[in-house]
Amino acid sequence: MKNKINHIKLLLILVGGFLMQACSDQFDELTINPNQPSMNAYFTSPESVNTAVQALYGYISTQRCLGASGSKTQIIRSDEAASNSDYGKPGMYGSDLNSSFYTIEQPFTLMYTTASQASFVIEAAPGIDFGTNTELKNAYIGEAHFWRAFAHYYLLINYRNISPIRNMPRNAGDYIRSAEKPEDVWTFIQEDLIKAKELLPGRGFWSSENHGRVTKGAAAALLGKCYLYRSGIETVYGDDKTTFYNEAAREFSDIINGVYGTYSLTANYADNFDVAHENNSESLLEVQFLGDVNNTSFNPGLATSGLAFDSRGLMLPGAGVGYEGVVHNWLYDAFVESVDKDGYTDVRMFSTLVFNDLAPEIKLRQQNGEPVRLTGPGGWKWEELYPEKNGSTGFSTTSNVLAHPFKAGIKKGMDFSMPTLTDADGTPIISGVGSGVKEYVYNQPRAHGVNWRYIRYADVLLMYAEAVLNGGNSQASITPLEAVNQVRSRANLANLPALTLEDVKHERVLELALEGHRYYDLLRWGELAERFNALQNSDSYFKKFVSSSDFQGFVSNKHEWLPIPINEINTNPSINQNPGY
Repeated sequence: MKNKINHIKLLLILVGGFLMQACSDQFDELTINPNQPSMNAYFTSPESVNTAVQALYGYISTQRCLGASGSKTQIIRSDEAASNSDYGKPGMYGSDLNSSFYTIEQPFTLMYTTASQASFVIEAAPGIDFGTNTELKNAYIGEAHFWRAFAHYYLLINYRNISPIRNMPRNAGDYIRSAEKPEDVWTFIQEDLIKAKELLPGRGFWSSENHGRVTKGAAAALLGKCYLYRSGIETVYGDDKTTFYNEAAREFSDIINGVYGTYSLTANYADNFDVAHENNSESLLEVQFLGDVNNTSFNPGLATSGLAFDSRGLMLPGAGVGYEGVVHNWLYDAFVESVDKDGYTDVRMFSTLVFNDLAPEIKLRQQNGEPVRLTGPGGWKWEELYPEKNGSTGFSTTSNVLAHPFKAGIKKGMDFSMPTLTDADGTPIISGVGSGVKEYVYNQPRAHGVNWRYIRYADVLLMYAEAVLNGGNSQASITPLEAVNQVRSRANLANLPALTLEDVKHERVLELALEGHRYYDLLRWGELAERFNALQNSDSYFKKFVSSSDFQGFVSNKHEWLPIPINEINTNPSINQNPGY
């Protein structure tokens, strides 16, 4: 799939009469094109169904969805990090967190686009002749059910007040729908995933050129996650307090027991965050990206955008104005306090953060009598990236002094294998800054092709433990304690003798930091407002790394959800805005 997705040009722009028309930093609009032919004309063969299904992956991974806007919604919005990029602004709790900001509108629109086209596949594909290849036909329909569920899952946990697309919209009136109760949307999502799990193939069905296409294991993992999220979120915020911990535990147990094929932790934690080891044994759901080093033909919403992971908002400070991100110091400190059985700093810190690894609190591993150093882009070490100035060994940047109070930058999602390049006289090969300044190829935001491992087996093990500790019935071949200790063992940490929910929560911080889960962990645990208020009161730099100094703070009963985009409010009188906006 990863090496084919860029060829999906037709169906990415044909979806229920919609046409993407944006190519600037602002997402212009979706308009109905009366001259566009009906999608029915393209559904004539198994190949056309496949093209339509592949387009669903394209909608999800294009930069205006999870490739840029949607990913920052999940990562920067948590308590882990801060960003001065436009993409990260909704996560900075300032004036840009509003219903008209484009990075809030874009994923909302594209997730609905995904749901619309998935509905069309679900309705049209059964009528296409696949001959005797029923398994392939079922696989395509199963993929459509999966991505319709995923789209609604994303919309529900971020925007809350939504109206699901249960059938393919065929006229303007079909887009005027009232919001449904969250519990009804959850049920619809779960029904789609149950159907997807029934129809999808098992692990190993797809050929190597189709890496990344979903399987039964992906459907079970997302279904279990939805049961777990629903149980927590609705208990805290909903009217229906029914919990589904038994159902969540069952789904995770089946994955652990190998019902859908063998999944396992990779021996090397770092293999989950690079290009060389994508789609590995730990991956259950992986969003596929291709780097577009030359930034050619960028067209938001279309396959020609490159489907890269646009890393703006995650870049190291000093790499480029408007691109940068920092990690809040509490997360750095949490890793420092995690020491393995041999007295070394938790190995996961070195795949998660970029920091001064020569700081006295860091205990570096030794190899042949020498410390194993952390390197940044192009192999540069911290002191080469940030030469000491005035006694400081932190972010010694001149382009962004707001970075100075922070101890670490972001590594996950970045391809540090790309070199730093300058020509003979020090002038950067990549244009953009003056002579004598080192320029990073990795600074080109659309050069990053690192896949987003959206659900890893480690996450499944930790969610399984959480579900059982919350009262779910274990059906797995291992106990929750054994599951958590498997995760810890890979990091060479001592086994826990017993297990509590607090242990699971802490392990999720260390194992899954900056992977887009933390905000929703706090949300479903009912700890979001308390956590943000505590950090705002204790850390004078919390969420202060912004391009404009307008941090307004987390507001309870408002910021739990993103605002419904103003275009939706203006065109659909049946939808109400979320409270506080």
